[in-house]
Amino acid sequence: MPQGNNDEVNIYVVAMNKPLNQEDIAAMENQLRNCVEDDRKYWQVNDVKCDAIHTAKTYEEFADRVSAAHLRPLEKSDYKQKIRRTWNQCATNTKNVEE
Repeated sequence: MPQGNNDEVNIYVVAMNKPLNQEDIAAMENQLRNCVEDDRKYWQVNDVKCDAIHTAKTYEEFADRVSAAHLRPLEKSDYKQKIRRTWNQCATNTKNVEE
């Protein structure tokens, strides 16, 4: 048993004696999802760091590559479907304005 504040140990024991309800299970699942996502991000950045430490020419290049670790390359489908938009919709409006 760890030495320290007895209140922390008692709270832990009391919490373990009562059955888990749906809210507790949902909270644990949410916490697990968050931890898995944080771990995935950590290892993604770590992989980029390990690669960049050997290939980057300057610290600025290293820092840029690490800060862009979360980005993914564009695929053809990302830029193939262009949406036609006009920048100034008021200027392209074909209404007849009487003066």
